[in-house]
Amino acid sequence: MTFPKRIMKQVLTYLLSLLIALASQVPATAMKIAFASSRDFGEIRVQNFADVKFNIYVMNVDGTNPIRLTKSRASDTGPTWSPDGKRIAFTSNPNGVYDIYVMDADGSNITNLTRSLTGDFGAAWSPDGKRIAYGSNRGNEEIFVMNADGSNQTNLTRHPKADRHPDWSPDGTKIAFTSDRDGDREIYVVDAEGGKPVQLTKNLFPWDRAAAWSPDGKRIAYTSGGGVGDFEIYVMDADGSNIVQLTNNPGATDDSADWSPDGTKITFRSDKEGIYDIYMMDADGSNPVNLTQKQFARDISPAWQPIPRLLEVSPQEKAVTLWGQVKRDAE
Repeated sequence: MTFPKRIMKQVLTYLLSLLIALASQVPATAMKIAFASSRDFGEIRVQNFADVKFNIYVMNVDGTNPIRLTKSRASDTGPTWSPDGKRIAFTSNPNGVYDIYVMDADGSNITNLTRSLTGDFGAAWSPDGKRIAYGSNRGNEEIFVMNADGSNQTNLTRHPKADRHPDWSPDGTKIAFTSDRDGDREIYVVDAEGGKPVQLTKNLFPWDRAAAWSPDGKRIAYTSGGGVGDFEIYVMDADGSNIVQLTNNPGATDDSADWSPDGTKITFRSDKEGIYDIYMMDADGSNPVNLTQKQFARDISPAWQPIPRLLEVSPQEKAVTLWGQVKRDAE
Protein backbone atom coordinates (compact mmCIF):
# COMPACT_ATOMS: atom_id res chain seq x y z
CA MET A 1 0.00 0.00 0.00
CA THR A 2 1.28 3.48 -0.89
CA PHE A 3 0.27 6.80 0.66
CA PRO A 4 -0.93 9.73 -1.47
CA LYS A 5 1.85 12.28 -1.99
CA ARG A 6 -0.24 14.96 -0.25
CA ILE A 7 -0.53 12.92 2.93
CA MET A 8 3.13 11.93 2.82
CA LYS A 9 4.14 15.58 2.43
CA GLN A 10 2.03 16.56 5.46
CA VAL A 11 3.58 13.78 7.54
CA LEU A 12 7.12 14.75 6.52
CA THR A 13 6.45 18.43 7.23
CA TYR A 14 5.16 17.56 10.71
CA LEU A 15 8.16 15.34 11.41
CA LEU A 16 10.55 18.07 10.27
CA SER A 17 8.95 20.61 12.63
CA LEU A 18 9.13 18.12 15.48
CA LEU A 19 12.79 17.35 14.83
CA ILE A 20 13.74 21.04 14.77
CA ALA A 21 11.94 21.61 18.08
CA LEU A 22 13.58 18.60 19.73
CA ALA A 23 17.06 19.37 18.38
CA SER A 24 16.97 22.95 19.63
CA GLN A 25 16.24 21.83 23.18
CA VAL A 26 19.17 19.46 23.76
CA PRO A 27 22.40 21.52 23.84
CA ALA A 28 21.31 23.85 26.66
CA THR A 29 20.83 20.88 28.99
CA ALA A 30 23.79 18.87 27.76
CA MET A 31 26.70 21.23 28.37
CA LYS A 32 28.62 21.86 31.58
CA ILE A 33 31.67 23.93 32.45
CA ALA A 34 34.35 22.43 34.68
CA PHE A 35 36.52 24.74 36.78
CA ALA A 36 38.78 24.81 39.82
CA SER A 37 37.71 26.63 42.99
CA SER A 38 39.31 27.40 46.35
CA ARG A 39 35.91 27.87 48.04
CA ASP A 40 36.26 24.72 50.18
CA PHE A 41 39.54 25.71 51.82
CA GLY A 42 38.49 28.96 53.47
CA GLU A 43 41.26 31.02 51.89
CA ILE A 44 40.74 34.75 51.60
CA ARG A 45 43.30 36.55 49.47
CA VAL A 46 46.32 34.38 50.24
CA GLN A 47 49.26 36.43 49.07
CA ASN A 48 51.22 33.63 47.39
CA PHE A 49 49.02 32.13 44.68
CA ALA A 50 51.05 28.90 44.81
CA ASP A 51 49.78 28.36 48.37
CA VAL A 52 46.10 28.41 47.35
CA LYS A 53 44.38 25.01 47.17
CA PHE A 54 41.62 24.10 44.74
CA ASN A 55 38.99 21.45 44.05
CA ILE A 56 37.39 20.61 40.70
CA TYR A 57 33.76 21.64 40.15
CA VAL A 58 31.25 21.51 37.32
CA MET A 59 28.41 23.96 36.78
CA ASN A 60 25.74 24.74 34.22
CA VAL A 61 26.83 27.10 31.44
CA ASP A 62 24.89 29.93 33.10
CA GLY A 63 26.84 29.46 36.34
CA THR A 64 24.07 27.70 38.28
CA ASN A 65 24.22 24.42 40.20
CA PRO A 66 27.96 24.12 40.97
CA ILE A 67 28.83 20.55 41.98
CA ARG A 68 32.08 19.60 43.69
CA LEU A 69 33.83 16.62 42.07
CA THR A 70 37.13 16.26 43.96
CA LYS A 71 37.19 16.25 47.74
CA SER A 72 40.80 15.72 48.77
CA ARG A 73 43.02 18.05 50.75
CA ALA A 74 45.36 18.25 47.77
CA SER A 75 45.17 21.04 45.24
CA ASP A 76 43.28 19.95 42.09
CA THR A 77 43.44 22.30 39.09
CA GLY A 78 43.39 22.49 35.29
CA PRO A 79 40.39 20.28 34.42
CA THR A 80 40.09 19.25 30.78
CA TRP A 81 37.37 17.06 29.25
CA SER A 82 37.84 13.97 27.12
CA PRO A 83 36.31 14.44 23.65
CA ASP A 84 33.31 12.27 24.54
CA GLY A 85 32.63 14.34 27.67
CA LYS A 86 32.78 11.27 29.91
CA ARG A 87 36.12 11.87 31.67
CA ILE A 88 38.12 14.77 33.07
CA ALA A 89 41.91 14.96 33.27
CA PHE A 90 43.38 17.33 35.84
CA THR A 91 46.49 18.18 37.85
CA SER A 92 46.80 17.26 41.53
CA ASN A 93 49.51 17.13 44.20
CA PRO A 94 48.42 14.76 47.01
CA ASN A 95 52.05 13.72 47.47
CA GLY A 96 53.44 17.23 47.26
CA VAL A 97 54.37 17.01 43.55
CA TYR A 98 51.90 17.71 40.75
CA ASP A 99 50.89 14.81 38.50
CA ILE A 100 48.24 14.20 35.84
CA TYR A 101 45.12 12.38 37.01
CA VAL A 102 41.91 11.36 35.28
CA MET A 103 38.42 10.73 36.66
CA ASP A 104 34.92 10.04 35.40
CA ALA A 105 32.76 13.10 34.77
CA ASP A 106 30.97 12.55 38.11
CA GLY A 107 34.23 12.60 40.08
CA SER A 108 34.53 8.82 40.51
CA ASN A 109 37.30 6.43 39.51
CA ILE A 110 40.23 8.82 40.04
CA THR A 111 43.40 7.39 38.49
CA ASN A 112 46.99 8.67 38.68
CA LEU A 113 48.50 8.68 35.17
CA THR A 114 51.96 10.18 35.79
CA ARG A 115 54.34 9.78 38.71
CA SER A 116 56.96 12.44 38.17
CA LEU A 117 59.45 13.46 40.81
CA THR A 118 59.51 17.06 39.56
CA GLY A 119 55.98 17.86 38.36
CA ASP A 120 53.54 17.25 35.47
CA PHE A 121 50.74 19.69 34.67
CA GLY A 122 48.39 21.17 32.07
CA ALA A 123 46.73 18.18 30.38
CA ALA A 124 45.10 18.37 26.93
CA TRP A 125 43.26 15.48 25.21
CA SER A 126 43.77 14.55 21.58
CA PRO A 127 40.55 14.87 19.53
CA ASP A 128 40.24 11.09 19.24
CA GLY A 129 40.59 10.68 23.01
CA LYS A 130 43.49 8.24 22.67
CA ARG A 131 46.32 10.51 23.89
CA ILE A 132 46.98 13.32 26.34
CA ALA A 133 49.53 16.12 25.94
CA TYR A 134 50.89 17.81 29.06
CA GLY A 135 53.73 19.87 30.44
CA SER A 136 56.47 18.16 32.42
CA ASN A 137 59.34 19.52 34.46
CA ARG A 138 61.64 16.49 34.25
CA GLY A 139 64.82 18.50 34.43
CA ASN A 140 63.41 21.12 32.09
CA GLU A 141 59.85 22.08 31.17
CA GLU A 142 58.86 20.18 28.02
CA ILE A 143 55.70 19.12 26.19
CA PHE A 144 55.08 15.40 26.64
CA VAL A 145 52.49 13.13 25.03
CA MET A 146 51.18 9.86 26.50
CA ASN A 147 48.44 7.36 25.85
CA ALA A 148 45.19 8.10 27.68
CA ASP A 149 45.98 5.32 30.18
CA GLY A 150 49.33 6.94 31.09
CA SER A 151 51.53 4.62 29.05
CA ASN A 152 54.15 5.54 26.45
CA GLN A 153 55.14 8.93 27.89
CA THR A 154 57.18 10.72 25.20
CA ASN A 155 59.02 14.06 25.17
CA LEU A 156 57.74 15.96 22.11
CA THR A 157 59.67 19.25 22.18
CA ARG A 158 63.17 18.52 23.57
CA HIS A 159 64.42 22.08 23.97
CA PRO A 160 66.55 23.68 26.73
CA LYS A 161 64.01 26.50 27.18
CA ALA A 162 60.69 26.08 28.96
CA ASP A 163 57.72 24.69 26.97
CA ARG A 164 54.27 24.52 28.58
CA HIS A 165 50.47 24.92 28.13
CA PRO A 166 49.78 22.42 25.30
CA ASP A 167 46.49 22.47 23.39
CA TRP A 168 45.61 19.98 20.65
CA SER A 169 44.21 21.22 17.31
CA PRO A 170 40.70 19.94 16.48
CA ASP A 171 41.97 17.89 13.53
CA GLY A 172 44.56 16.20 15.74
CA THR A 173 47.56 17.14 13.60
CA LYS A 174 49.14 19.91 15.70
CA ILE A 175 49.72 21.02 19.27
CA ALA A 176 49.95 24.68 20.24
CA PHE A 177 52.09 25.53 23.26
CA THR A 178 53.88 28.34 25.10
CA SER A 179 57.66 28.68 25.00
CA ASP A 180 60.30 31.23 25.96
CA ARG A 181 62.84 29.84 23.51
CA ASP A 182 63.16 33.22 21.73
CA GLY A 183 63.74 35.12 24.99
CA ASP A 184 60.19 35.76 26.11
CA ARG A 185 56.98 33.72 26.12
CA GLU A 186 55.39 33.20 22.70
CA ILE A 187 52.86 30.87 21.09
CA TYR A 188 54.20 28.03 18.92
CA VAL A 189 52.68 25.07 17.10
CA VAL A 190 54.33 21.71 16.47
CA ASP A 191 53.20 18.61 14.61
CA ALA A 192 51.51 16.18 16.98
CA GLU A 193 54.16 13.59 16.15
CA GLY A 194 57.02 16.03 16.77
CA GLY A 195 59.27 18.10 14.53
CA LYS A 196 60.36 21.72 14.30
CA PRO A 197 57.89 24.12 15.99
CA VAL A 198 56.53 27.15 14.14
CA GLN A 199 56.41 30.45 16.02
CA LEU A 200 53.06 32.26 15.74
CA THR A 201 53.45 35.33 17.98
CA LYS A 202 56.58 37.46 17.76
CA ASN A 203 56.52 40.13 20.45
CA LEU A 204 59.61 41.43 22.18
CA PHE A 205 57.20 42.39 24.90
CA PRO A 206 54.64 41.39 26.25
CA TRP A 207 54.30 37.69 27.07
CA ASP A 208 51.95 35.46 25.09
CA ARG A 209 50.70 32.21 26.59
CA ALA A 210 47.89 29.65 27.04
CA ALA A 211 46.75 29.02 23.47
CA ALA A 212 43.27 27.55 22.88
CA TRP A 213 42.11 26.37 19.44
CA SER A 214 38.63 27.26 18.23
CA PRO A 215 36.43 24.23 17.49
CA ASP A 216 36.78 24.74 13.72
CA GLY A 217 40.57 25.01 13.99
CA LYS A 218 40.65 28.39 12.22
CA ARG A 219 41.49 30.59 15.22
CA ILE A 220 43.49 30.49 18.44
CA ALA A 221 42.60 32.42 21.60
CA TYR A 222 45.45 33.22 23.96
CA THR A 223 46.62 35.48 26.79
CA SER A 224 48.96 38.42 26.28
CA GLY A 225 50.25 41.01 28.72
CA GLY A 226 53.25 42.87 29.97
CA GLY A 227 52.70 44.29 33.43
CA VAL A 228 52.24 42.57 36.76
CA GLY A 229 48.60 41.54 36.89
CA ASP A 230 47.83 43.09 33.49
CA PHE A 231 46.90 40.44 30.90
CA GLU A 232 44.15 40.33 28.27
CA ILE A 233 42.53 37.72 26.03
CA TYR A 234 43.36 37.94 22.33
CA VAL A 235 42.45 35.88 19.28
CA MET A 236 44.36 35.29 16.05
CA ASP A 237 44.05 33.17 12.93
CA ALA A 238 45.69 29.76 13.19
CA ASP A 239 48.69 31.02 11.21
CA GLY A 240 49.31 33.87 13.67
CA SER A 241 47.73 36.64 11.55
CA ASN A 242 44.78 38.97 12.22
CA ILE A 243 45.38 39.47 15.96
CA VAL A 244 42.38 40.99 17.77
CA GLN A 245 42.15 42.02 21.43
CA LEU A 246 38.95 40.69 23.04
CA THR A 247 39.10 41.91 26.66
CA ASN A 248 40.10 45.33 27.95
CA ASN A 249 40.53 45.33 31.72
CA PRO A 250 43.69 47.32 32.57
CA GLY A 251 45.31 46.17 35.81
CA ALA A 252 43.49 42.83 35.78
CA THR A 253 44.55 39.35 34.68
CA ASP A 254 42.26 37.83 32.04
CA ASP A 255 43.51 34.34 31.29
CA SER A 256 42.70 30.67 30.55
CA ALA A 257 40.43 31.13 27.54
CA ASP A 258 38.30 28.18 26.44
CA TRP A 259 35.82 27.99 23.55
CA SER A 260 32.26 26.70 23.66
CA PRO A 261 31.72 23.64 21.42
CA ASP A 262 29.92 25.74 18.79
CA GLY A 263 32.61 28.45 18.82
CA THR A 264 30.23 31.29 19.70
CA LYS A 265 31.38 31.82 23.33
CA ILE A 266 34.65 31.98 25.25
CA THR A 267 35.05 31.39 28.98
CA PHE A 268 38.01 32.79 30.90
CA ARG A 269 39.15 33.71 34.37
CA SER A 270 39.51 37.31 35.49
CA ASP A 271 40.17 39.23 38.69
CA LYS A 272 38.77 42.49 37.33
CA GLU A 273 36.31 42.59 40.25
CA GLY A 274 39.02 41.98 42.84
CA ILE A 275 39.34 38.21 42.92
CA TYR A 276 39.33 35.46 40.29
CA ASP A 277 35.95 34.49 38.86
CA ILE A 278 34.87 32.60 35.76
CA TYR A 279 33.47 34.79 32.98
CA MET A 280 31.82 34.07 29.68
CA MET A 281 31.77 36.40 26.65
CA ASP A 282 30.78 36.23 23.02
CA ALA A 283 33.58 35.11 20.70
CA ASP A 284 34.07 38.72 19.56
CA GLY A 285 34.68 39.87 23.16
CA SER A 286 31.25 41.40 23.72
CA ASN A 287 28.75 40.73 26.51
CA PRO A 288 31.06 39.48 29.31
CA VAL A 289 29.15 37.85 32.17
CA ASN A 290 30.47 36.80 35.59
CA LEU A 291 29.37 33.18 36.07
CA THR A 292 30.70 32.41 39.55
CA GLN A 293 30.61 35.68 41.54
CA LYS A 294 32.37 34.06 44.48
CA GLN A 295 33.90 37.02 46.32
CA PHE A 296 35.68 35.03 49.03
CA ALA A 297 37.30 32.35 46.89
CA ARG A 298 39.16 32.02 43.62
CA ASP A 299 37.56 30.32 40.63
CA ILE A 300 39.92 29.48 37.77
CA SER A 301 40.63 27.09 34.87
CA PRO A 302 37.26 26.98 33.03
CA ALA A 303 36.78 24.12 30.57
CA TRP A 304 33.70 23.64 28.41
CA GLN A 305 32.32 20.11 28.21
CA PRO A 306 32.22 18.63 24.70
CA ILE A 307 28.85 17.41 23.51
CA PRO A 308 27.98 14.46 21.27
CA ARG A 309 28.79 14.99 17.60
CA LEU A 310 25.11 15.28 16.60
CA LEU A 311 24.73 18.24 18.96
CA GLU A 312 27.74 20.17 17.64
CA VAL A 313 25.79 21.45 14.63
CA SER A 314 22.91 23.87 14.52
CA PRO A 315 19.28 22.73 14.84
CA GLN A 316 18.81 23.64 11.18
CA GLU A 317 21.73 21.43 10.12
CA LYS A 318 20.43 18.60 12.26
CA ALA A 319 16.99 18.99 10.74
CA VAL A 320 18.39 18.90 7.19
CA THR A 321 20.28 15.68 7.95
CA LEU A 322 17.28 14.06 9.60
CA TRP A 323 14.93 15.38 6.91
CA GLY A 324 17.04 13.68 4.25
CA GLN A 325 16.93 10.42 6.19
CA VAL A 326 13.13 10.62 6.55
CA LYS A 327 12.71 11.31 2.82
CA ARG A 328 14.92 8.35 1.90
CA ASP A 329 12.96 6.09 4.22
CA ALA A 330 9.69 7.24 2.67
CA GLU A 331 10.74 6.66 -0.94
